[in-house]
Amino acid sequence: MTLNIVDVGTRGDGLAEEDGRRYFVPFTLPGEIVEAEEIEKRGEGIAAKLIEVTAPSRHRVKPPCKHFGTCGGCALQHWRLDAYLEWKAGLIDRALSQHGVAAPKFEPTLATAPNERRRADFVVRRGLAGFHERGSNRAFNVEECHVVLPKLVALLPALRGAATGDVVLDAIVNDTDTGLDVLLRPHKRTTLSLEANQKLVAFAGAADLARLSFGDRANPEPIVTRRVPRLAYGEVTIEPPPGVFLQATKRAEQAMREATAEWIGKAKHVADLFAGIGALAAGQPWKATLYESDKAAVAAADAAGRKLGGAKLSAQRRDLFRNPLTAAELKAFDAVVLDPPRAGAAAQCAELATSGIGRIVYASCDPGSFSRDARTLQAAGYRLEKLKPIDQFLWSGHVELIALFVRGETR
Repeated sequence: MTLNIVDVGTRGDGLAEEDGRRYFVPFTLPGEIVEAEEIEKRGEGIAAKLIEVTAPSRHRVKPPCKHFGTCGGCALQHWRLDAYLEWKAGLIDRALSQHGVAAPKFEPTLATAPNERRRADFVVRRGLAGFHERGSNRAFNVEECHVVLPKLVALLPALRGAATGDVVLDAIVNDTDTGLDVLLRPHKRTTLSLEANQKLVAFAGAADLARLSFGDRANPEPIVTRRVPRLAYGEVTIEPPPGVFLQATKRAEQAMREATAEWIGKAKHVADLFAGIGALAAGQPWKATLYESDKAAVAAADAAGRKLGGAKLSAQRRDLFRNPLTAAELKAFDAVVLDPPRAGAAAQCAELATSGIGRIVYASCDPGSFSRDARTLQAAGYRLEKLKPIDQFLWSGHVELIALFVRGETR
C-alpha cells in the first residue's frame, strides 16, 4: 500500500492514517510517501514493513552505522539532527499539553554526541557479544556502534571469548573514573567452575578492566578487582556497586548537576529522592540526605558520606513508591531533588504537593509520567519555572528532562 507519513511516534516509527486505520512504519519521516506492507496489529494500530521510500523528506540523511535497521538500539539515524531534536522536545510539549500543564519556553535541548554513552548492556554467549535485533530476542555480533564510547565497542571481541559452554549472559558495562566496571549477569542461575573463573580473570586482565563481577545485581560475586571503580562528585567520591545505574553520558550528568545547583540556590539541606548513588545532589554546596530503595547504592553513598564525617552526605534505604516522605518529614528540608524511574513519582508528588517545600528539581526519563506529576504539583500551587530537554539516548525514541518547580516566589 502507499502511505503518507504524517508524524513519528514515541517508539520512533513513522505514523500514517489510511481509511481510518493507523499504521506504524519504521525508518520513515514526516512528509514522506512510502510503499509498505501490513505485518500485524500493534496496540491501536497496525505495524507495517517499509518496502520503499518513494518521496523522501529533505530531512533524511544517510545512517552512519552499518547495523542500522537490524539493531534494536537505534530507530532514527536517518533523521537530520535539528529536526530530530525538535521532535524530541515536541514529545515533552505534547505530553504536558495532554495533561493540561502550563509550561515555560524550554531551554535549549542538550544533545548527546555520537560515541558518548558510557554505559551499555551487551548480550554475551560463546562467540557472540552484541545487541538484540530489532523487535526480536535474537542477538547479533556488533562490529561497530556510533552511540557508546569506543572503549566499550573495543571490549566486544574479548567478551566473545569470555563466555563458556552454552551460558547466556548480559554484560553490564559502566565506564568509571578508574576504568571499565563489568558485571556478567547470567540469564539462568549458574555456578562458575574453577576453569571458567580463571578464564574470566584472564579476560579482565587482557581487557584492562577495573573490576569484573559475576551474578545478579543483588548478589554479585567479585571475580577480580584490579582497580577500585570510583566516581567523583565534587568533594564526594563514590565506589559504585557492580551494575549500578548511571546517567547515560557524563556530560549530561554534569549539565543536570549544574542545573540542580543553580536552580536550588542557597538551600542548606536538600532531600534527594530516588537518589541512586546521589549523582545529582552529592558533592553540592549543601547537606544532602539521599533516599533510595537499592541496597547496594545506599551502602555506597552512605560509605562516601561517612568518609566526609557525615555532615555533608547521608543515605537511607526507603521504597518511595510504597512509603514516600510525608509532608511532615519534608519540613526538615529546604529543597527537594527527585529522579524517579520511568513510572514517575505519583505518591511522592502527592506528599510534596501538601508540603511547604519552596523548590523542587525533578529529573525525568518519561514525559508522560512527568506531566502527570507536574499536574499534581501545579494543582497545589507550584509553578513549572524551567525545563530543559536532555537527549541521552541518541537516535532512539527516549527523551529525558530536568525541570524546576517553584512555589511562593515572584518571577
